[in-house]
Amino acid sequence: MPLTRDETRGSGLAVAIDLVNTWDELNAEPDLIEGLADVRFWLEWHGLRTAATQLGEDDVDRVRMLRSRLDQVFEARDEDEAAALLNELAREYGSPPQLERTAEGWGLRTWADEREGLNAVAAYATAGLLAAFLDLGWARFGRCEGTPCRCAFVDRSRNRARRYCCTLCADRIAQAQYRERKRARPTP
Repeated sequence: MPLTRDETRGSGLAVAIDLVNTWDELNAEPDLIEGLADVRFWLEWHGLRTAATQLGEDDVDRVRMLRSRLDQVFEARDEDEAAALLNELAREYGSPPQLERTAEGWGLRTWADEREGLNAVAAYATAGLLAAFLDLGWARFGRCEGTPCRCAFVDRSRNRARRYCCTLCADRIAQAQYRERKRARPTP
């Protein structure tokens, strides 16, 4: 299961992207969520231990449905459709904003407490995508160009040129292109 390893780990954005990326076209069995253990591992990886303990076997299919709905945001035809999809998720899972004290001071919380299980996780992931949409724009939501990989990402690079989900895919494509150029060179 591909999981975020950078500074965004544990953020709502990383929770959303990592869930979307549990569908992997490179595998013979593309669904990387085989059961509750995988769902709990994903949540615990992001520090959502309380939410992980609240979920049961019945929630695995609900997690897959959430994945499908988050995936639609990355597959949207345009930013209006993406915004409509995010707003629908926010209406369904959001809660009234509340002030909460954080290590940096006061923050605005728009999702339920982790004890609410999947509903809290869905709201947290949605809030992460909403913030990325607002801060960076929908044009920064992308899919890996490292065919057949279709992993989702949000481009946070300065030059807005990200094309691959990770360095593994970028390296894989670069090596394939190198081998192709080498084959195309005439032999002396």
